[in-house]
This record gives sequence, C-alpha cells and structure tokens, in this order.
Amino acid sequence: FYFFNIFSFYKFVTKENIDIVSAKDPVAALIPTLLLKFRLADFKLVIEHHGDFLNLLLNQRKIYFKKFTKLLSKLISNFTYKNCDFIRGVHTEQTHVLEKKFNKMSLVFPAWVDFKTFYPKNYNAESNKVLFVGNIIPRKGVLFLIKSFEIFQKKNNVLYQLTIIGDTPNLEYFQECQNFITDNNIKNVKFYGSMNPDEIAEIMNNSALLVMASNFEGLPRVLIESGLCKLPSLATNIEGIATPFNSEGGTMVYEKNNSDEFVKNLELFFKNGQLQSELASKANQLSNSLSGSGVFGNNWKNIQDRLYE
Repeated sequence: FYFFNIFSFYKFVTKENIDIVSAKDPVAALIPTLLLKFRLADFKLVIEHHGDFLNLLLNQRKIYFKKFTKLLSKLISNFTYKNCDFIRGVHTEQTHVLEKKFNKMSLVFPAWVDFKTFYPKNYNAESNKVLFVGNIIPRKGVLFLIKSFEIFQKKNNVLYQLTIIGDTPNLEYFQECQNFITDNNIKNVKFYGSMNPDEIAEIMNNSALLVMASNFEGLPRVLIESGLCKLPSLATNIEGIATPFNSEGGTMVYEKNNSDEFVKNLELFFKNGQLQSELASKANQLSNSLSGSGVFGNNWKNIQDRLYE
C-alpha cells in the first residue's frame, strides 16, 4: 500500500507548492525521490538520519523475510541518498560518513522537543523513584533493567520504585517481563503503559533518575526531555549516548548488559547528593543547548539557507 501514496503525495506537494520535503528515513524518501527522478515535481529533498534505522526497523517488530527486507532497504537507501539534496542527522560521526559517501550537504541536530512541556518544576533529590520511558521491546533492555534493579534493591536492603512508561508493541516480550516480576516476587516495579507528554513531564519532575539499557540508539529524545526537567540519567555507553551525553552532560554511562556496573552506578548516585545535583545541572545545560527555545527552528532555517544559497 505504500506505493499508492505516491498519488496523494504528488497532489499535496503540487497543490501546496511545497519547496522542501523532509523524509524521516531513506526508505520513506523513496516516493519523493521517484517524483524528482521522473521530473513530476520540483522541490528540495532532505533525508533524516536517526542512527541505524535498519536495526530499529528489524528489531522493533516481527518481520518476515528479514534478509530480503534488509537487502531491499539498502538498495532503496543508496538510491534515495544519492538523489537527495541534504542529509539531516542526529549523530555526528554517522552523518559525516554519509556526507562523504554521497557527496551531500549535511547538518546534525536532534529531533524537536517541546521545551514548553519539559522543564524543571521540582527538585528531585529526595525522591527514590527510578524511571524508564520507551517502548517495551528487547532493544530497549527492559528485562535487564528489571533484573538489575532487583539486584540493587536486595543488595542495599532499601525499597525503591521503578516506574516503566511505554507502549508494548512486542506483547511476548512484555509478558516475559511480567512473568519475571511475578516469579521472583519483585516489589515496586510498575508498568503504566503509554502516556501523553504532560504526564511524562510530571513524572520526570517527581523522579530521581532516568535509566536506559538500549542496545543501539540514534540520539535519544528522552534524554533531552529528562535533561530539560533537570533529571539525571544512567544509560548504556553506546553510540548516540556516549556522545554528546556522558557524565559531562548529566548522564552516567555503563557497559551494555553489565549488571554489576549498572548497580554500582545506582549505588553511587543515591549515596552522593552532590553528584545528583551536579548531574541535574549538567543535564539541563546540555538539553537546553540542544533543544532549548529557538534552537530547532534556527537549525532548520540553516538548512533552508544552505539549500538555496
């Protein structure tokens, strides 16, 4: 059904006299690229690069014929990147690789974040709440977080609260998480499903720490949102998180799937009030520099100016 959209897309861009089209990934850019190649429309094409989108696609949901899907996606990606006008990325190193490979202009900046919704309302130093926000899928490492959180609670003989907010596109994995909690009689782990941004911001402002266990990411918007709320974070030391986030950006990092390191960081965080305060301030400073008032609009104005210079 994807290709049927070419007719409605063509009507829209011609009727509205669209000058710039931004595609969320190189595969989504296929229809606008075909219109340009057949000279059916005239606009500038920007392709957004949000990390390893193929891994995101193939691991987010169940997909049949994975090898064929991967091969076809790569062929489409090479075709659309070759024929686009601009690449807008969220990760500097990956974007520069594409820039050189396809000889394109590029600019790196994060996805839009509603800084009017996500802002600091409370000082969270006394909170014992640990927060996860994201889809409940294997790539996000939710089961790892639950297991490691329970080790932390038993080791320190103190009850904390792990709040998990997010959709459940993989019901089998969600059930695996639920079964582990039930089988091990784990207390103080609560799933809340999906929430609107206002509700998430409210919970961020009443939590002590955001945690992540992702296997790969582009540039996680949730880290920017939490930083805008002055909420420090603990996340895996992977591409897209290690830079620009790290201890200098309000995020403690640990080796992927290393439970011991995760627990040690949790202990250090909750035992050191000065560290909590420093990380909160650094997280807020970094997030404001990435997505504060006017930043996103100015970045797109930069793209527009470069396309028509």
